[in-house]
Amino acid sequence: MKRRSFLLWSGLSCSSLLGMDFHETAKEAWEARTLNDAALKLYGKEKFTTLSKSNEVVIEADKFIVPDQMQIPIRFYSAIEAKSVAIFQTANEQSLVAVFELNENMIIDYTLNIFMQMKGTLFVVIEGINGKLYYTRHYIDVNSMNCLAGG
Repeated sequence: MKRRSFLLWSGLSCSSLLGMDFHETAKEAWEARTLNDAALKLYGKEKFTTLSKSNEVVIEADKFIVPDQMQIPIRFYSAIEAKSVAIFQTANEQSLVAVFELNENMIIDYTLNIFMQMKGTLFVVIEGINGKLYYTRHYIDVNSMNCLAGG
């Protein structure tokens, strides 16, 4: 199954369970090629102006050579009370990777694998219950270790 198809399916399942279908309400965000376009289409211009970098949003992932570009393990967490969490990246054709809608008092602590075609930056954006956006970023150098094995 193609990555985008899988993410569409899993995104529909996750957001449908939580009551919101981000593929219908923010369809253009999933097709956007750049990070700014995707974020603007997901959140709207007014909310996008509240975006600020936060030390309260943490990403844990390898920075250097990752063993498998098809499955790059990442973990992100935060204590910010939030409405939603979105993952963006700069390495693939579409920037938006996933969106999670949160209910009151849910803990933001996710571990998942993503695919990146080449080196790039991963962004996690949290929409706080106060309506403001908080983000952090993490650079990942995607050079598959298969090329180092020799053979």
